[in-house]
Amino acid sequence: MVKTKRKLPAPVPTPAPTRQADNEADDSGSDYDVERYMQPTKVAKTVAEQFPLPKQVRKDVVKRSARDEPEEEESSEDDDDGDLPTLTKKQIEGILQTIKNNKRLVLNISNVNFSTAKEEIEEHFRKAGRVKSVRIPKRRSSGFAFVEMLNPDGFQKAFLLDGSFLDGRQIKVQLSESGKKKSHQKILQLERKNAEIRKMRKKNRVKPEATEVTLVPKVLPKVVERDPYLDKPKTKPPTKKEIKAHNKKVSLKAKFRNVAMKGINV
Repeated sequence: MVKTKRKLPAPVPTPAPTRQADNEADDSGSDYDVERYMQPTKVAKTVAEQFPLPKQVRKDVVKRSARDEPEEEESSEDDDDGDLPTLTKKQIEGILQTIKNNKRLVLNISNVNFSTAKEEIEEHFRKAGRVKSVRIPKRRSSGFAFVEMLNPDGFQKAFLLDGSFLDGRQIKVQLSESGKKKSHQKILQLERKNAEIRKMRKKNRVKPEATEVTLVPKVLPKVVERDPYLDKPKTKPPTKKEIKAHNKKVSLKAKFRNVAMKGINV
């Protein structure tokens, strides 16, 4: 018997996809062509766009606005205070006259870290002078403390610590008054005084009385102590000529007078 090979059926040709089918397939699973079917929203015109000004009027408006605007360089100079000098002694006397209890030299220290102790604040302000007391309120909304200086010299130098870093924070040193409770009016008065002090310190950049005051201690020359007996200057004995000149000066009457005072009859 002869084996015959089976013939496979001919493949059925598939119809070519139409454009509509492609568009339906594309639109079914993508969101990229949504914008083509969405109408753009109309933006309402402003009054200036609806009724534009003439060219000459526009130029005048631009010139006036340029004159009225402050220069950026001047504003940057005012904002950047840098290291300000302290107050002069006359200025401190004038400020203390406006305070009732001016015998107590109290300063308000703000932006203090909550973990900073009294001893650390006292040690920091010893650079300016002797510290009388440090008070940290128990109930406080923000970190601040009160430092009382012992003398006016330390009070004057303490303003130089404004802007210094204490326990990782840049502190602010301002004037304050003694007393635990302060009224709203007193707080406003202190704010005005501190604003005046800020202006005075800016003007003191030219005054040598304020710029010469520094926190660097003056190095005094070493004083060598001497023994009053061992370090006495040695006196030379008188010469013969000096003895003769001294004897000539003493008169004979004076010699007799001295002898009579001793009770010797010559």
